[in-house]
Amino acid sequence: MRNLHVEKSSLRYRLLFELVRFYFRIFYRRFTVTGKENIPTDVPVIFAANHQNALMDALAMLFAANRPVVFLARADIFKKARIARLLYFLKILPVYRIRDGLESMGNNADTFDMTVKVLQSGTPLAILPEGTHTSIKRLQQLKKGICRIAFQAAESSNFKLNIQIVPVGLDYTNYQNAGTHLLVNYGKPIRVSDYFDLYNENAQKALAQLRDDLAIAIKKVMIHVENKEFYHSIQSLTEVLLPSYLEENKLPDNRVNRFEASQKIIDRIHTASEENKINLSGLQKEIQDYQQLLDKNKLKSTLFEIKTPSIWFLLISVVLSLAVLPLHLYGMVVNYLPYKIPVLISRKMKDAQFISSVNFGLSLPLYIIWYMFLFVILTFLTGNSLIVMLILLSWPLAGLFTFYHFRYLKKLAGKIRLYRLRHNHPKQFGLIEEARQKLIRILEII
Repeated sequence: MRNLHVEKSSLRYRLLFELVRFYFRIFYRRFTVTGKENIPTDVPVIFAANHQNALMDALAMLFAANRPVVFLARADIFKKARIARLLYFLKILPVYRIRDGLESMGNNADTFDMTVKVLQSGTPLAILPEGTHTSIKRLQQLKKGICRIAFQAAESSNFKLNIQIVPVGLDYTNYQNAGTHLLVNYGKPIRVSDYFDLYNENAQKALAQLRDDLAIAIKKVMIHVENKEFYHSIQSLTEVLLPSYLEENKLPDNRVNRFEASQKIIDRIHTASEENKINLSGLQKEIQDYQQLLDKNKLKSTLFEIKTPSIWFLLISVVLSLAVLPLHLYGMVVNYLPYKIPVLISRKMKDAQFISSVNFGLSLPLYIIWYMFLFVILTFLTGNSLIVMLILLSWPLAGLFTFYHFRYLKKLAGKIRLYRLRHNHPKQFGLIEEARQKLIRILEII
């Protein structure tokens, strides 16, 4: 590993970087980055993010930075030589833990030497300091590894490296699905040099202090629900209160405002609970009753955020959807296999947090192979590669249309169910609306 130069980017890496970044921007409908002004320039940087979505978290950090980033990962995935070579090519370095064997801990010296070279070169390091991902929006206890790496990298340079750790918050509107909105927030950097005096006095205290301060900094740029017992109730209540909060504060309804509003609502719920202004146990029952009413009628709470559409709007929407059905079917037929195969495989994943990673990782090469296969077949049949090339360009565009049109049809079906419920079963509609308004009034209390 001593002869590795992960701080440098080969032509192969740059080509792969551009290809994967292009597909990443397609995989997520929107990719918003805030706080880039908080990233220091001309000093060594370590990115530290919350970990909630397996491989996609690393890719989010990589493409938000929009430049090569070196990652640190657990050493046990480097055991096979071929996999190790691939990981090194992808700029991933191993970190050995006690569970990997005491005799292997000495190998970390090489990794730390490499991190110093990386940081000195101006290439950022990226670490997911929780050590494992979780399916809930709560920061887990951070490991001391990131702090130890920062201090030892500084120490190996005689504390000349002005290393700064930038907290990164990752927030997905949906962990598993493509076509959603990913938000990456950069927080204020933490200067490791501020802890040097404490480190020289007591290294363990410095490690603990930096870890705790970093945890606080990451929580500021992510959605963090501290309450474990009522986690799901707090999340559901926050979603119900969001539209009213935005309207009350005259805030535009966009991704960043929704994120910041969610943070504030969650904090207010927590404070109100601490001050006994609200009873989360009782609220949990009300939220469950509201959700049962929605489930019974196959509705989502978001349908009630807007005015119930008129019959004319629904009829026109159905007619237009039928008009573009041929294009929908064309996009589905030519893209079905590379889309469906990863979906079928990912369904078998025991850990749901790997679903989007599997879909992303498999679909990219499958689409390339599939399009090349169709190109060769059609060129052989027609003898005109130029026409086939023009046809080929239509396949991904038609596929994207089909994907988003299918999502639109699902939303349209929900609006139709809501319309039918309101006009055919007004009492049932009234019960749902009454339960929703009762929850919204909690905003006045908190």
